[in-house]
Formats: sequence, structure tokens, C-alpha cells
Amino acid sequence: MRRSFFALVLLLLSACMTPNLHAQDNPAAAFQFTKVDNQVLDEVNEFDRQMEKKGLVLHNPDLDAYLDSIGKRAIGARPAPENVEFRFRVARDPMVNAFALPNGSVYVTTGLLSLLENEAQLAAVLGHEVTHVFNRHSYLENRSARKKVLAINIIEGVAAAVPVPGGGLYMTEGAQIFCAAIRVGAALSSEILVATIYGYSQDMERQADNGGLTSMVSANYDPHAMARSFELMDEDAKLEFEPVLGFYHDHPKLTDRRATALAFSTAHALNEPRSVSEKEYLEKVAPAIAYNIETDTNNRRARTAIARATRLTTMFPEEPKYKVLLGDAYRALGAKTRVPTEAELSRHGQAEQRKEHFKMTEQEEQKLLAQKPEGEALLHQNLEMAETLYQEVAQSQPTCAEAHRSLGFLYEQQAKYTEAANEYRRYIELVSGTSIDRIRIERRLAAVEKLVTPQSPQAK
Repeated sequence: MRRSFFALVLLLLSACMTPNLHAQDNPAAAFQFTKVDNQVLDEVNEFDRQMEKKGLVLHNPDLDAYLDSIGKRAIGARPAPENVEFRFRVARDPMVNAFALPNGSVYVTTGLLSLLENEAQLAAVLGHEVTHVFNRHSYLENRSARKKVLAINIIEGVAAAVPVPGGGLYMTEGAQIFCAAIRVGAALSSEILVATIYGYSQDMERQADNGGLTSMVSANYDPHAMARSFELMDEDAKLEFEPVLGFYHDHPKLTDRRATALAFSTAHALNEPRSVSEKEYLEKVAPAIAYNIETDTNNRRARTAIARATRLTTMFPEEPKYKVLLGDAYRALGAKTRVPTEAELSRHGQAEQRKEHFKMTEQEEQKLLAQKPEGEALLHQNLEMAETLYQEVAQSQPTCAEAHRSLGFLYEQQAKYTEAANEYRRYIELVSGTSIDRIRIERRLAAVEKLVTPQSPQAK
């Protein structure tokens, strides 16, 4: 059981977003299954079942069809290897990540879909991932697992992703949503293991990159998109503190991989590459982005939520739900700056953020920041922005229940209990008995109504 668990966590850790590319020289051409490989296959099939059972797969017919169509282009005319059925799925996880299991299941996280700009970049990711499958990297890596040295950063990384025995408090609520797939893998083992081997070898990752670039050219996608995806990942990693570090940074450095991708792209320039647009891409993946914005907002990642929601509202200004999501993100931002300060980006600042993240709750952090004049000013500014967005929607789309619910949250936060009660009542009227959130809002309405007294200026 230990050996198969090693393999499973290896698979999950290994694919933390290095775009897959199918190598022309396939080192797994003569691959023959062994008992150990069959154990791995059983484990990953169970992993797929658990991902579905735990609701960690985001299902949307249009999004599923879109992902599948691009995945098929990445595969091309190649027949699937033995014991492989290619399936492309969206994982509910805000970590920027993608991974492929040896049974052909390829997962792309909502975090990654929210970051990418167009279909060509997604094709680069899927091309990378299917190369890992075609080249049998998971099985080959598992066979050599015991020959490798465990790095301390991997021990720490997996420890952060696995629930602490006995209900320890090391993981915050925000951190728990990261690397959800890794925790599912950990739960499949009969032994509690937090240390495992991290990632494929650099040679295998380079093979996957090369294979992904080759698949892009074969499918008529501009291979420059892969280099751009590396830029996006590097930039995004600086946006805010991550409770679980992105594992892909331990693969060949993004700057080196970008240079390789650019060199390949120059040598294999396409005369008329497939047309791709950011708007079309965002239309297709909007359900994943909207889910991710809400998840980020509720889990101390307001800066990321604002960045993602701003993209949607800019591209689709008439869509009210995106404005509400953007308002929610500003409300969650509270007394923080929209982008990291220079102090936060310094090595000392990053260390302090990590310490404070696990030391304080979000409410405690916000209270501390708001005690400073600059924090108080930011809080006022961000809440004002949130209210403006909510009011725009409420006035242009009076029947948008979500805008009234969010206004209720905002006014309750500002101790404007009469206004909060009015907005909660309006929300309840609009949703009738159809909202799963109705009971929660009814309870909040009852709570704020008790806070409105006849002597209160708001009650007059």
C-alpha cells in the first residue's frame, strides 16, 4: 500500500502546472505493466471516484465540451496507450495547477482556468499533460521513487496539504481549499504519510514541455502561447501570499522554460495559426472563473478575486453577477491594498505574511490593519467601491437578488442595521423559496432586527 500511495501523491504533486508536451522520442514505447503499475492504476481510478464523490469536480456541459475539444486536439491522431481513457476535467481548486493521472484523467484547476488568457494557452497546458500520460512518466517515476532523496520543502508542502491528525489547527480555512486533490490522494492511503517524492524529473518535465509545443503546432495553435502562460504564472505568484506554495516553481525555472518555448516558437512559426480571442475564452470558462472568484473571496485571497472579477466585468460590463462578485471581493479586501506593497514582496515581508496568516484569523488581521490610519482609509475606500458596484446592479437590475444580499452584508458590517434589514428583506422577497441561502439570510435578518432599537438614529 505504501508504494501505491507514493505513486498517487507523486502524480498529484508532479503536475503542478508545467505545460505538457509530447516528445517525439517516446521513452515508454516498450512499457510493460507490472504488478506495481497495476496497483498504481487501481489507486488512481479510486482517486477519480473520490474526486467525484467529494464534489471536487466542477461540471458544466458547455465548459466540459470546450475542455474536451481542446484536449482532443492536443492528443491528435495518436491512439491511447494501454489502460488509458483520456478524460478532461475541471477541479474545484484555486491553486494554479494541472495534473494528469496515468489512466488518462487530466485535471485543470479553476485557479488555472481563471489565470489563462486564451484557448492557445490552455492547449499548451493540455498538451503538456497528455505527454506525461503518453510517455508513462507516472509509472516510470514511481518505479524509481525509492532511489530519490526527499526534499525538505516537499515534506513541508505535503504536510501543509494533509489534514493534521487530531484536529490540529495548522491549516486555516483558506489553506484547506488548496491542493484538494493531494488531500484526496492522502486519504486513500491506510498510512498517514506526509513526505513523498515531489514531481517528475526535470528531464521528464522538459519532455512534456517539448511535447506540448509539438502538439500545439500540430493543432495549429501559436506555440508562443506557452511562453506567455509561464509569464502569467510568474506574475500571478507575486499577487498575494499563498497558504500552500505552488509546487510548479520547483520544476525547471519558469524563466528557463519560457526561453525554451520562445526558441521553439521562433523555429516553428505558423503562417496562419488558429484564431483565438480572450473574450471567447472567458465566455467558455466563465463558470470556473466565477466559482473561483467566490472561493478566493471567502478564503483570504481578495486580491486575486479582484483581478479575476475585473477581467470579467471589463469584458462583460452588462453582466450583473460579475459586478456583484467584484463588489464582494472589494468588501473582503477591507483594509488591505489592492496589490502587494514593496514591503510585502520582500523576503522578510513574505516570511511575516506566512507567519501572520497562520497566527491570525482574517478578522483579526483586518482589525489590526484598520487600527492604522492608512488601513482605516483603505477600508473606507474599498467598502465604498463595493457599495457603488452593488448599487449599480440594484438600480439597473432591481430583481438581482444577489446585489441586495451583498448590500445587506455590507451594511451589517458597517453597523447600518436598518439598511441591512431592508436589503435582507428584499433578497428574501426576490428569491421566494428557491434559494438555498434563504434560511441563512432569514437568520441574519432576525439578528440585525434585534440591533435596531427605537432610540437608534437608523430607526427614525
